Amino acid sequence: MTASPSNKLDAACLILAGGQGKRLTPDKPLLEIQGKSIIERTVGVASALFEEVVIVTNSPEKYEFLGLPLAADERKGCGPLMGIYSGLQTIRHEVAFVCAADMPFLDQGLIRAEYEEMGAYDIVVPFPNNRPEFLHAFYRKSCLPGMRENLAADRFKIGMLKQHCKILRLDSAWFERHGLTQRMQRAFTNINTMQDYRKWHERGGAEPGPVEGLGSLAPDVLQEIRRTLIEQETVYQWAHSSRAGRIARHIAKAEGLPEEPAFLAGLLHDMGKFAHGAYHQDDVPEERGAIEFVIRILEGTVYEKWIPLVNQAILSMYLEDEATSDLGRVVHDADNLDKLGCMGVAQFFAKNALRRRFMDDDLLPRASIELTYAHHAQETLKTKTGRTLARERVIMTRRFFTELLDEWAQLELGWFKIIEEDIGGIACILVVPGACSCGGGLKIHTDILDAIKCRSVIVKYACLNCGAQNEYSFCLPKVKGLPQK
Repeated sequence: MTASPSNKLDAACLILAGGQGKRLTPDKPLLEIQGKSIIERTVGVASALFEEVVIVTNSPEKYEFLGLPLAADERKGCGPLMGIYSGLQTIRHEVAFVCAADMPFLDQGLIRAEYEEMGAYDIVVPFPNNRPEFLHAFYRKSCLPGMRENLAADRFKIGMLKQHCKILRLDSAWFERHGLTQRMQRAFTNINTMQDYRKWHERGGAEPGPVEGLGSLAPDVLQEIRRTLIEQETVYQWAHSSRAGRIARHIAKAEGLPEEPAFLAGLLHDMGKFAHGAYHQDDVPEERGAIEFVIRILEGTVYEKWIPLVNQAILSMYLEDEATSDLGRVVHDADNLDKLGCMGVAQFFAKNALRRRFMDDDLLPRASIELTYAHHAQETLKTKTGRTLARERVIMTRRFFTELLDEWAQLELGWFKIIEEDIGGIACILVVPGACSCGGGLKIHTDILDAIKCRSVIVKYACLNCGAQNEYSFCLPKVKGLPQK
């Protein structure tokens, strides 16, 4: 097939904007990437290629601003097949390219190559990665009788048209022959979930690049950091530090700060926690111990030049009353972000398992620590990037523990409630048992204790019937209004 004299394809384009958006939002075509809605990006490519562009939607009021013809499904609830069927009946061209309204990165070259394959076929559909993309395909009006028959029989799968239509499948070999393999991932991108949207929105529509891992650090230095952390505590501490380092590098990049020292400070910030064989064995803050390791590990290496910046960043995490360095804010946020959201929940159970505490009635109240820190994350994180990253992770944390406690109660394993209590002027989100395992009522007492680095809250439970007691403590978040030691 050939293009028209205007260099546009002699075909129409049907943009289907009728999805229910169950995983994200029904209005996802209106979400913006780099200042332009997804559907506007789709329309931009379509208008450059086709003489006729039609939006197929059951919500015409949402898309009138595009100034394009609108068509509606003849019958609702029949999926994209009905959208294609209804759209084909409205156009003047015999062939239509059909795409979804949530495909922001349509590729003109790929679409033209598909069009050239139409020949005598009724449908030309690409199969990137051996999966059909029926909403990035060409359809002839000759498909209408078969579509009508399938719709009448409630056969809504587009693939079932093979009984009525001649279909050409463009497989991976076709993409390779046309030099299009490297463009597949971007061209067929759909925005289906919040993760999809975040990924492309944060990159401004740019293709995701390779993730820079731990391998960017000299192997001998990396090995020494790993060995030291594992010897001091466990592989758990190394795993946390390795994540904190990479998160710090990510934040530094977003904040326009040097990435390498941020990465190093994130890796090394916990070095002093067990510097003398036990957690906080004396009154020396762990950051003081950490900088000794920083000097020992980095001195004489290509990273020696970063020692002052790294040490300043680590020390500033402790010296809260002094001017916190830019990198100190980055590492502080990286350390805290690693304890939020899905990763934070996973670590809560992993860390407690290491301490021989497993999921039972005694462990669940300790979720108060996670919930309290999540509650204050927006006011305690120190960088704009950190606060942005925390926003959704705070919701994840609260939702997980709420649903866990609901399930616990449904299975009659016990009853807990989540309450907010003012402790030392700070709102604490506590998981409170409804009763002791013996059935007796509980008396709850909270107090504040001065610790090396912080003011700690102590939560005690005592059964009024059997006398059983449980106690745990945690550092209060460093928010405005926290009482001085």
